[in-house]
Amino acid sequence: MSVAGQSYFTENYPDYDRQNSPAKLSFYQAMVGRWISRGARLFELGTGLGNFLAKVSRDYVCLGCDPNAYAVEQTRLKLAGADIRQGSYEQIPVEPVCQAVIAWDVIEHIEQMEEALSVIHSRLAEGGCFFLVVPVYDGPLGPVVRMLDKDTTHLWKLPRHQWRQYLEQHHFEIVESGGILRKLILGRWYLHLTRPQWLLKSIGCAMYYVARKKKAEP
Repeated sequence: MSVAGQSYFTENYPDYDRQNSPAKLSFYQAMVGRWISRGARLFELGTGLGNFLAKVSRDYVCLGCDPNAYAVEQTRLKLAGADIRQGSYEQIPVEPVCQAVIAWDVIEHIEQMEEALSVIHSRLAEGGCFFLVVPVYDGPLGPVVRMLDKDTTHLWKLPRHQWRQYLEQHHFEIVESGGILRKLILGRWYLHLTRPQWLLKSIGCAMYYVARKKKAEP
């Protein structure tokens, strides 16, 4: 994954806070809350500028990492005393284990994606969940997504069914999933639609998955 400090965010997020709106973060927070009890250990893979961890820090023991030194610095400023490291999936702690690993628009950036999935699975608590959002490049909006995607660090441009296959091959059980339609419009309004799911699961330009670690066979 290419890391370019602050310039990565200015080039790829015209308005970072608007593109990580309160409504969007609340949607993610509610998703985690449906599956993970308060007080659990939560690790965010790719913290960005720390907005999500700052939002949920009252409910969870928050840890995280980002390969971008500027992102790590900004996240630490928002979560004083939290364990925020520079790096990637190798920073997920072995002990004590986390009940949740979060990756909002991150896994598609990781060159060793399958290795990352294996590490995430191995370091999650039994019955813990991996929460992820990924852009998808199939469906009727697929050509538009490809045309608008200028982020050269997007290494995995996959259809939605293939993400599901990768997760299942790495011993995750998909317990929740859905489509998202999102776009910053005219640099002022951020569209983040999550309903109706009967439609967005097929046409959304991104997908979210809650992938639970399967319990070990007796």
